[in-house]
Amino acid sequence: MRIPSFDHFQRFVQAAAFFACGLIVGSAVYSALQNAQVDQLIRENYKLQDELTTLRKEVDQNQQRRKENVIRSIVPFIEEPRGKPPLDIVTEAELKKRLEKDLKIFIGRNIYMIGSDSRIARNLLEQKIYDHIGDKDYEVSVKTMLVVDGVLQVWVEAKIHHPK
Repeated sequence: MRIPSFDHFQRFVQAAAFFACGLIVGSAVYSALQNAQVDQLIRENYKLQDELTTLRKEVDQNQQRRKENVIRSIVPFIEEPRGKPPLDIVTEAELKKRLEKDLKIFIGRNIYMIGSDSRIARNLLEQKIYDHIGDKDYEVSVKTMLVVDGVLQVWVEAKIHHPK
């Protein structure tokens, strides 16, 4: 029996080896990309599960608050002093945002305690100065507070503050 010379198959063996190496490298690259996508999905899944847990706790708290007679939200109304020009929309929106932030402490409080709470709010906001709103400072004072269906509605008077 004769054994053929491998000189005839040298190019074929080289091409087969190159092809096999390409398969191995290609599968490694594909596996790395697949693992990166799976890792990203796992991280996103943990993040979403954490967010879901937080939101479920908030929903449970809100359902408990809804059953109770507590303040659930705050709606401020801005009034301008008589004879003064009305505030522009940007200034009014910024004042409302800052008022909501200051009055946030009343969320979850019993609506039957609004009498004492209103005194606290008046002391907090009586002639309070909100500065740097549209290059001006504004002085606010509480006019009226009303709680309806768990919504604290606060009417405040806002006027431009002139330093003395």
